[in-house]
Amino acid sequence: MAIIQVRDVSVDLPTEDGVVHAVQHVSFEVERGEVFGIVGESGSGKSVLTQTITGLMPGAEVFGAVIFDGKDLLTASDKELRELRGNRIGMIFQDPLSSLHPYFTIGSQIVEVITTHEPHTSRRQARRRAIAMLEMVGIKNAEQRFNDYPHQFSGGMRQRVMIAMALVLKPEIIIADEPTTALDVTIQQQVLDVLRDMSRRLETTVIMISHDLTLLGSFADRVMVMYAGRQLETGPVSALFARPAHPYTLGLLHSSPDAEGNRKRLTPIAGHMPSLLDIPSGCVFAPRCPDATDRCFTQAPPVATLSDGVRVSCWLRTDPTPATSSSQVDVFVAERARERMKDRTSGLDGGEWPVDKALPVVQVRDLHLAYHAGSRKSVEVLKDINLTVNHGDSVGLVGESGCGKTTLAKAIAGLLPITGGTITLLGRDNGTLNKSEWRRQRRQVQLVFQDPYGSLNPRRRVGSIIGEPLRIQHHLPADRLRNRVSELMELVGLNPEHYNRYPGEFSGGQRQRIGIARALALDPELIIFDEPVSALDVSIQAQILNLIQDLQQTFGYTYLFISHDLAVVRHVCNRVAVIEGGTIVEQGDTESIYRNPQAEFTRRLLAASVRDVPPESQATESRVMVQEEDR
Repeated sequence: MAIIQVRDVSVDLPTEDGVVHAVQHVSFEVERGEVFGIVGESGSGKSVLTQTITGLMPGAEVFGAVIFDGKDLLTASDKELRELRGNRIGMIFQDPLSSLHPYFTIGSQIVEVITTHEPHTSRRQARRRAIAMLEMVGIKNAEQRFNDYPHQFSGGMRQRVMIAMALVLKPEIIIADEPTTALDVTIQQQVLDVLRDMSRRLETTVIMISHDLTLLGSFADRVMVMYAGRQLETGPVSALFARPAHPYTLGLLHSSPDAEGNRKRLTPIAGHMPSLLDIPSGCVFAPRCPDATDRCFTQAPPVATLSDGVRVSCWLRTDPTPATSSSQVDVFVAERARERMKDRTSGLDGGEWPVDKALPVVQVRDLHLAYHAGSRKSVEVLKDINLTVNHGDSVGLVGESGCGKTTLAKAIAGLLPITGGTITLLGRDNGTLNKSEWRRQRRQVQLVFQDPYGSLNPRRRVGSIIGEPLRIQHHLPADRLRNRVSELMELVGLNPEHYNRYPGEFSGGQRQRIGIARALALDPELIIFDEPVSALDVSIQAQILNLIQDLQQTFGYTYLFISHDLAVVRHVCNRVAVIEGGTIVEQGDTESIYRNPQAEFTRRLLAASVRDVPPESQATESRVMVQEEDR
């Protein structure tokens, strides 16, 4: 029996640029006790749809109907919606840090939910229920932690608090909006386990939003695939993985790194999502679809119901064709860039030290690093670290948040002073270099940061951002600087004509390319990638990962690659170092460690990262169309 029915819902958002058609003609039902997933790239309308259902989109023009317990939520009054939200429909938002009020303790915020909807419940009773719920979602010492503030919890623990807050009134439906984004694999698994356990024990229906189809494949019963505000495919998760009916669904599957170790080139979805200011006359996915025909661009596709329970909006009546992927580094561009980068030996700005390829790029010996806080006891962050990175290596650093991955990378780059031990970069001990020598040494190591939004100055043009290292280190004249920056932009797949644009005019994936171009400007021996794809959609992630591999194959760069996603590390890196509590507990060849981990912590990480998803197959059995209806 359906607990909620969404019927032909459309959402228009008035803006200064015009009306954004964020959701168009979406229909689905969710059964009581079911785990229903909604997947798609950023901007596909997932969050707009669910927030509209709960009345959290003020100012939006909404059409259609959402039937819950016999009542249309889209016509309900504000008072009725307030009574439903939290009481019968719970929400878990993507960012628990901004969703929890920093001025109030986590216990008081859960108690407020109870007393708001149950005014006759005493605060003592509400406190007992809140503590019991915190214990149920896995908060240890819940009674002692009841009066702690959000900043005193880790990201995963804050997400557990959000789950407790959403479940404390035992709602019939939980809507979870990207609840595991950017969390460590172990914390992701814990959050999913809590949601799954709550769904079974409390018979709660879960609607989960994600951009990761692989994650939903291990968690959901059914999945709806959305793109540019449209519903493209809906059906059992086993059918979508075994035999995707829509080319976009197949594209999402092929964009994800294979957790089982298949290191073949990823196949990102070509092109970009269209503007939602205009409603296309044909299929919204046609400009990016490898199977598109002329009819796809002029006529909206019908909705077909197939015999395996899948509903698909597509003209295609055969299995979609897998897209192909080619190198992102054009041969002509690479040759020009390689010639330009030979200028590093021309003696500009005092010249460079010669690089001895026989020596390791990085050699860390008995490294210790502690933070001191005035009179308080120092905190040792890194302990007895030993690591060697050779020329052409791609070494992955994996571990949970706070284990010291980024701290180690910053120490190697000379951005943090070490307490003990040595770091040798290209045969020179970092601790023995004077200021002038460090200036030259730093040309050989560059960083690409995790956040493509926060790591670029929004007030500077892209050409200036990419050219800054060249200006500082080599004092190039304006014409040579612009030529070099244009070549770097071509190299990473950016249009040189956008030289004078600002970062705000680029997408997240393009901004990450800008960061990579800036890191390549001085042709360094070592590039450190700090979670470079954690905040990106799977298709954009595939493009960046392919680019990173292409650059290494073309120019022989050496990488230090930090990530909490073990599938990404396995795809990119030939060696891996596992860090727990500031210590490397295991390191070696990637495949050897993934297939036969020795450390207990490594086994725990790998167990959390493997998704129990239905296998993708080349099914040949017939799949007939049961029904076809016009859009």
